[in-house]
Amino acid sequence: MNHELGSMIIDNPQRRSLSYRLRDTALVMATLGLWGLFALQGWTALASSEILIEQAYALAVLKLTALDFLGVFFLLHSWVIYERLLFRWRQRAASRSG
Repeated sequence: MNHELGSMIIDNPQRRSLSYRLRDTALVMATLGLWGLFALQGWTALASSEILIEQAYALAVLKLTALDFLGVFFLLHSWVIYERLLFRWRQRAASRSG
């Protein structure tokens, strides 16, 4: 079985435009923002002396952390699937016209 990574990598010089860089920067900032919220929640939970009394708060923090992780995972997974489909559609269009 031959596994080649070359067919999975999209090398498109047009993707170096400002709009694509802004989109990628926005995705990175959103991801870092979610992880920043996660870190802030953890720090707030550890800094609070009432966390031992309020276990419901700890569970809410854990649930929100799980939702943050799932949201980021779903967003990135959907984006990769979309990019792969878009690449395949462009390849088919190029092979039909060429």
